Amino acid sequence: MRTKHSLELMDFNSMTDVELFRLIHQRNKEALETVFNRYYESLCRFGLTYEPKLDIVEEKVADVFIQLWNGYERIHEIRNPKPYLYVVVKNKLLEPVAYSHLKQPLEFGQENQQASSPSIEQEIIDQEQREFYIKRIKDVLDQIPKKSRQIFEMSRLDELKYKEISEILGVSIKTVENHMAIALKTIRKMVIKNKQY
Repeated sequence: MRTKHSLELMDFNSMTDVELFRLIHQRNKEALETVFNRYYESLCRFGLTYEPKLDIVEEKVADVFIQLWNGYERIHEIRNPKPYLYVVVKNKLLEPVAYSHLKQPLEFGQENQQASSPSIEQEIIDQEQREFYIKRIKDVLDQIPKKSRQIFEMSRLDELKYKEISEILGVSIKTVENHMAIALKTIRKMVIKNKQY
């Protein structure tokens, strides 16, 4: 068994999910924090495909990590932590919602953006460029059918394997492959179309 001193010297970020879950089972808060930091953002993005209100998604994802900590006795039974987290988030978001909506939080760093800018003109130019590229990406993604887009984002943004996506969504691997083919074909078509302009 590891001593407290040897745990302090460990690099939690280089550990596998299974190793971190074992440490959570042993009540190690740093392990829980590492899993939280590793998956919170992608779980929220995934959750938005089931619930459009970010505050509700964030609360449900946070509940998953509370449940993970409180259910530490059973955590060692989980063989595939990443798909497990996605399935639990999905299930929580599909439960009936019985509480009032909270005010949507500000984007991180939004208030300090202007203070760190070298000039107002440069900030305006940078903002316009960001908005242009975000709009182009959004335009392309908006052309992808909803289910195909969800699977594409899970594969490319959340870096899930096709098998993990099929387990999370309860569909066959072939279905995942078909949706990815649709998404990639749509993206190729949009890129070719945009090159003409």
